[in-house]
Amino acid sequence: MLTRSEDAALLIGRVLIAALFLPSGYSKLMAFSSFATSLAGKGVPYPEIAAGLLVAVEFLGPLALIIGLWPRWTAVALIGFTATMLWLTYGPSMTGLVLHPRQNVEFFQNLAIVGGLLMYFACGPGVWSRTRLR
Repeated sequence: MLTRSEDAALLIGRVLIAALFLPSGYSKLMAFSSFATSLAGKGVPYPEIAAGLLVAVEFLGPLALIIGLWPRWTAVALIGFTATMLWLTYGPSMTGLVLHPRQNVEFFQNLAIVGGLLMYFACGPGVWSRTRLR
């Protein structure tokens, strides 16, 4: 059983992680066609469908994260989104990034986000969530 301070920390953590995804998800939603065009330029098959899935996860995932709905599914979806965006950004050269950590701060920041989502997957949303209030 968690204490009130641990539940508060889980809520604040959920809100802060959501704050990383929600603004960019909203901007991609508002500029959907240019996002789909950029995916097509990177060689992604079916760029409109891929863009729709990625925007849905990046916009709806943080909302579910804040509310505390479906904690494991939300964490898995956002981890998959982050991994997909890492692959689209860095491609197969990701192995070289690990060997030069000072040159690739953004890569390691994304890995830290995945780590936080894995903790959310393991710990759950805490008492202050829609899942626990039912």
